Amino acid sequence: MKIQLQGLVLLIALFMLSSLSYSQVGWWKFDNPTDLTAAEAGHGSALVLTGTDSAVAGPTQANGAVRVPKGSYFTCTHGIAPSGGGLKVNTYSLLIDFKISAAIWHNFIQTDSLYNGGDGDFFIKPAGTMGTTGAGYSTFVAGLDTWYRLVITIENGVANKSYIDGQLIKDWNPYAIDTRYALFPWIYFFADDDGDDGEIDCAEIAMWDRALTASEVLAYGSVGGTLPVELSSFNAVQSKGSVILNWETATEKNNSGFAVERKGENENWKSIAFVQGFGTSTEIHNYSYTDQTIGSGKYSYRLKQMDHDGSFEYSQVVEVLLTPSEFKMYNNYPNPFNPSTIISYELPTDAFVTLKVFNTTGEQVAELVNEYQVSGKYNKSFNTTTLNSSLPSGIYFAELRASEKVQRIKMMLLK
Repeated sequence: MKIQLQGLVLLIALFMLSSLSYSQVGWWKFDNPTDLTAAEAGHGSALVLTGTDSAVAGPTQANGAVRVPKGSYFTCTHGIAPSGGGLKVNTYSLLIDFKISAAIWHNFIQTDSLYNGGDGDFFIKPAGTMGTTGAGYSTFVAGLDTWYRLVITIENGVANKSYIDGQLIKDWNPYAIDTRYALFPWIYFFADDDGDDGEIDCAEIAMWDRALTASEVLAYGSVGGTLPVELSSFNAVQSKGSVILNWETATEKNNSGFAVERKGENENWKSIAFVQGFGTSTEIHNYSYTDQTIGSGKYSYRLKQMDHDGSFEYSQVVEVLLTPSEFKMYNNYPNPFNPSTIISYELPTDAFVTLKVFNTTGEQVAELVNEYQVSGKYNKSFNTTTLNSSLPSGIYFAELRASEKVQRIKMMLLK
């Protein structure tokens, strides 16, 4: 009877909303005991029950499950368009979180046009091994009363594989296009033609219209497993007046990308760029971003890692001191001014510095700086109210000297 198996389709079950990407075309969580066949919003249509089912405890308190007894099954109209160059769906993935309690036959899926047309397409044998006669059975043995995460990926004509808790348990030769494992517009979950297949507890089922990669399956891990973005390094260095940010991830889960945020001295955090992530991956990925639109000074940077579901997490903060590349004096601000203004300048090297203010006849009216200063950016206030004598409206000159270098700017006091 089991030798007659035809067609393979998969079940998939998810544990947490945050643990999977939002690309699945079908998703059933079985958390609502009053409506066990409902699909998650935006992820397929409700399952159709033949027979009976019941709500039971899932892997955790927050994750419910459904019990499907002998002779009962779900019909799923998946809505996936034909793929792989054939008239049926030849490329897809399924994931199911399941538990069994008896050492007898258990069937997960059936892809025939009739629910009892060929008995089933992916089994657990009484001995606990998993697969089919045509595809072969795994050396992995499923135990009783233990939750597992099963993933099956189908690419007819390319590769067909099955995994338990992220680990490959069987890699079998793919069938030809539109033959076994190709889907009609529907698929049956837990269907059985002769009543000898035992009941199954199922926490979640999900379905994709593509074959998941091995790294994606590994990232989904075991029942309830999560794999957030693991940031292994993040640093900032200055180079020729710019700041280069480099960071590395060891693993990524549902990662939309990184918003790069910067904060200067006396400034608030602001987003300056977005760098696309790799979604879900267990490979090392290196990222880089160059901030070229800033002047000298001390800056702080952080990464806002964002998931596809809108959740986010901040990285540690890194700081960098961007030193000037040239001796430069900026125009004062505001100008015209009354009664005060700010004079800014940059020193590429350490130097003895003087900053003085003169009137149009060359008479010194103020000395703002007369000291040795290290390289960096400086802001000095020229406030006329602090002078012993009141200055009239008119033109004034600020002169900056550092070692042998001199620069001047013209300022206007307007009362």
